Amino acid sequence: MAALRVAARRLVGGGQTPAVAVDKAQRRLFPRLSQVGRARSTTSSAAAAADTNLAATKSAKQGCEDREKLMREIHNMREELYEKVSYAERTYSIPGRAGKHINRLREELAVQVDPRPGDSTWRKMRVLDPLDRCMEFATLTFSLYVLMCMAAGRIVELDPDEKQWIQKKRGEARKQSETK
Repeated sequence: MAALRVAARRLVGGGQTPAVAVDKAQRRLFPRLSQVGRARSTTSSAAAAADTNLAATKSAKQGCEDREKLMREIHNMREELYEKVSYAERTYSIPGRAGKHINRLREELAVQVDPRPGDSTWRKMRVLDPLDRCMEFATLTFSLYVLMCMAAGRIVELDPDEKQWIQKKRGEARKQSETK
């Protein structure tokens, strides 16, 4: 027995108690046996990790449900606000800036609410307003093109007689404005 203690002290080194020295010597000599205890503790920690993962999954599901609930609430509020704004615009004549703000809010909400095929004002907001904007843009573009071409003299070309007549009229108009 004493020989075992001496051998254990030599293997482990230092002046440790015999029980600790024997335990360390066994770990060095038989590493797999010492890992059995670790495996037991690892499985219990794995179970704890599984419980943690389960709790995280439950909290993620709860977070997802909360998010969906919030999104439904926002959608319902948007629908309700569109109804109220439409009612206010149909019922009351709101003048000035407030009326413009209400109209703009209604246009923005018309794009975000559920389809209302029976509502002619919703259909107008969704279909006709974008068409009107496109037509306004096309009209503006064409008008600018015509004006730029007129300024460059490409659209209307005058005969030399007409140019002289215009210059004569301009000269007469200048003389009249100078005499006054």
